[in-house]
Amino acid sequence: MKFAVELMRYLLIGVANIIPRFHTLDYIRTSLLRIAGLKIGPETRISGNLVLEFSFRKPSVKNVIVGSDSFIGNYCRISALKSRVSIGDRCNIGPGVSIDTAGHWFNREANKRNSYHKPVVIRDNVWVGAGCIILPGVTIGQNSIVAAGAVVAKDVPEGVLVGGVPARVIKALPEFGSGPSLAPADDGQAGLLVKGAG
Repeated sequence: MKFAVELMRYLLIGVANIIPRFHTLDYIRTSLLRIAGLKIGPETRISGNLVLEFSFRKPSVKNVIVGSDSFIGNYCRISALKSRVSIGDRCNIGPGVSIDTAGHWFNREANKRNSYHKPVVIRDNVWVGAGCIILPGVTIGQNSIVAAGAVVAKDVPEGVLVGGVPARVIKALPEFGSGPSLAPADDGQAGLLVKGAG
């Protein structure tokens, strides 16, 4: 019976991922993922394919919690087999983001690898740019922005812009009520500037 339930979850996730990427259909996809067992808050939208690490032996999808009024872009990958991934309210996760809760360390003397599992927490009002990698055990503080392509290996403080490989603090962000505020760059270059920041 347990196997049948997990198989049903797997099939629901598969059906959710073949739904074409279109704004209205995104809410149907999100509803199917809720039925499959993901804890997803109201007004949250998952756009396009969401790759979930999955196990028939353990209901790992229950380790994924997404708050309300958040957005998860196309082709994001969430690994939450043995640890939890928590995404807060009003978060924007760009396309191609990878969130990992598992890793390996290597013991040279014993010539063996051992795995470890640590939860990932993304607090409220966080923006994560396209193609970021968030490693096990990381907490991203509320009202922060992670620049596209960053590799986040350590905790991110509240209210900062981080970027790079590995990610480091670039600047503190001014407070803007419910979250960061971005405006188009005015120097003719592609990109975004944080309003009111140095």
